[in-house]
Amino acid sequence: MTVNEQYEERIEIFEDAVRMKKRPKRTPFVTNDAFWRYHDLGYKLSEGILNPENIINSLVAFQQRYNFDLMLDNGDRNPLLMTRSLGNFEYIIDDKNNTLMLKEQCCFSVDDYDKFVENPVKTLWENVLPRKYTYFTKDMKLETIQNTLMEFLKYDQQVKTADARLLNECGVPPIYDPNHGAKIYNAFECLYNFYRGMKGLSRDLRSIPDKVLAYNNVYHQTFIKPLIDGMTHADKVTSCFTTFSIMLSQNMVNKSQFEKFVWPQFKEVCDKVIETNNTMFVLSEGTTKHIASFLQQLPKGHFCFYVESDDIFEMRKLYPNLCLWGGIPLSLLVNGTKKQCIEHVKRVIEEVGKDGGLVLCTDKFATSPGDCNRENLLAVSEFIHNYR
Repeated sequence: MTVNEQYEERIEIFEDAVRMKKRPKRTPFVTNDAFWRYHDLGYKLSEGILNPENIINSLVAFQQRYNFDLMLDNGDRNPLLMTRSLGNFEYIIDDKNNTLMLKEQCCFSVDDYDKFVENPVKTLWENVLPRKYTYFTKDMKLETIQNTLMEFLKYDQQVKTADARLLNECGVPPIYDPNHGAKIYNAFECLYNFYRGMKGLSRDLRSIPDKVLAYNNVYHQTFIKPLIDGMTHADKVTSCFTTFSIMLSQNMVNKSQFEKFVWPQFKEVCDKVIETNNTMFVLSEGTTKHIASFLQQLPKGHFCFYVESDDIFEMRKLYPNLCLWGGIPLSLLVNGTKKQCIEHVKRVIEEVGKDGGLVLCTDKFATSPGDCNRENLLAVSEFIHNYR
């Protein structure tokens, strides 16, 4: 099969999966690997993640070894050279265990809520960024600015080069389509993941919920609404999905809080995906059981959700209208035999993906050296590509 034929087939099987086409050609097989690839390819983590050339080469070599249909990480995660150029050294690399640790960062103070509502861009520029990036001050030296701009440009070129090589050498499509869709991190998710952190936001939801709501509305209108308005129907499918989003904050809120703080803005994105007849992948880490009544409102044929902590067989019953991403326990790849791994994957395909709606992937991100077994992963890949 030529590279172009691989690309065309992958576009087809992702479209069949998310549209929940009965009796699809085959099930897509993807990787959400984080750092295990560097161990598998013989790099120390620091040798990989701090070297743009090694990042790109590792992506291509990892893809060529296991023949995935998509790589969730195209090298755009954790751009340490870029963040360090601005004075953020909160990411700690552990070469011995091949892990990257991050101290919880709270760069958005309680006092910033009112200021943000009044002028969001000014607040981020003058209050939030200087806390997150210690070099980002009014007295910042010219050479620091020049170095940071250079790192930003290098990072942008690195991601473009990685995407181009994966496409042209391996026939791997991009995960989303920036011409018709977008990568969208909703207001509450940004507050949870990037600004306030779990500890700060948990306290805010109890003590100043109205301020959180006000922030949500302003952030959404300022930064997210333009992305939603820019989404259009794609006459020709050129990516695995049209739009990419995340859902992690649901793990720290109860059902009523989700309905109040997360669902309104998230549903507006979903409504636009439906209106334009597009598709969206949601990186929904943790559990979604307690918010099932909301996700069950989403119609068939548009949405794919990552199943991490929940049982994928239970999730198929709970979400008959959603494409599910997952199904391969990382623990099984580590501790099981090839036969056990293949038998499990076959069961998932036949029970969860019998009517489409399945993208096979490990249930957890592989990071440490002991998180995966090469021979089992190779066996699973071969089986999936040949099973009809």
